[in-house]
Amino acid sequence: MTRPSSSRFERLLQTTARRVGGTALHPLEIIQAVRVAVRATRSDGKVANDIHIALHPDDHDRFHLDFDRLTAQVGRVLDGLEQREHLTRIGDRRVRFESSAIAAAGLPLVTARFTDTAHRASPSAAGATRKLARHSDAVLVFADGSRVAVTHTPFTIGRGPANDLVLADMAVSLRHVEIASTDAGFEIRDLGSRNGVMVDGVKIEKAQLAPGVEITLGATALRLEAANG
Repeated sequence: MTRPSSSRFERLLQTTARRVGGTALHPLEIIQAVRVAVRATRSDGKVANDIHIALHPDDHDRFHLDFDRLTAQVGRVLDGLEQREHLTRIGDRRVRFESSAIAAAGLPLVTARFTDTAHRASPSAAGATRKLARHSDAVLVFADGSRVAVTHTPFTIGRGPANDLVLADMAVSLRHVEIASTDAGFEIRDLGSRNGVMVDGVKIEKAQLAPGVEITLGATALRLEAANG
């Protein structure tokens, strides 16, 4: 039996969803949107593993009892995609649903990015010891509203897979910055990145981080916030 091509598969999902669900958002459309978003992240044989699905509040209320089942279906579809196209991930897959007024009714907004879900620390220099401080009170918030916990410091961010947060952004260096804790709070430090670090529009080598201050790394914007904020 011949497998449908990617474009045919996507059209089949959409046609089936509309036939079954009419104009209302159908689960197959959510799965299709995830598949398209993840497939678009392909780079060097890898695809994103951190998937954030924003739904209009009405759609979120309709589906919230089925999120576990939807997550399992998404996993099966993405497993098939990875097998057929010989793709791998840098860590465990994570799928998150969120109610968002930004999303239009009937139209899921899917963001897929590379994240080291194991929170591996960056390799230390030979003979060096990096002491980690544990945290539970801070998160990094992206422009789309998705959040990544700062579980410890130093916390490194970059394009390479050994970072604590991996960004699929070619303008970001392999090891771009680290967030460290000081007596005055959190501090961000440039690790010799190619394109530098901007904090509230100003290029810095290091700077204290206050809640809400915008950090720009390459084409990626994020900010540090309190975990319960």
